[in-house]
Amino acid sequence: MTAHDDHVSILREAYAQWVHTKGSDCECWMNIIADDVSLGSLADGSPEVPFTARRSSKSGVRAYLEDLMHDWEMVSHTMSEFIAQDDRVAVVGRAVWRHKGTGKVADTRKVDIWRFRDGKAVDFDEYYDTAGLIAAATP
Repeated sequence: MTAHDDHVSILREAYAQWVHTKGSDCECWMNIIADDVSLGSLADGSPEVPFTARRSSKSGVRAYLEDLMHDWEMVSHTMSEFIAQDDRVAVVGRAVWRHKGTGKVADTRKVDIWRFRDGKAVDFDEYYDTAGLIAAATP
């Protein structure tokens, strides 16, 4: 088994746990990320979704996930394609979230790009329909 096969296996398991708990348990991510991980989101801290601000530590990623779950509930999350090369994995799928305050739903295609070092994720960037996410968060 190659390193990129291991990375795909790690991510498949983490996404499965994330979906199983409907996002209520972030340990599936804490277990696979390095202490110096960097997380970026396409919305990049937009005022409507401030939790999306760039994070640059394991504790920052935990805060991101806690802030996400404070305002949003997972409706569905299906990541169906895992494309690996060297230390990177691109994960393609669809995510549907409901904003707890507005009741509006954001349904978006999603692409996550991961980079690994020594078996741990050190970079994570997520790409999705930013306008849809912001619209769902706006009363």
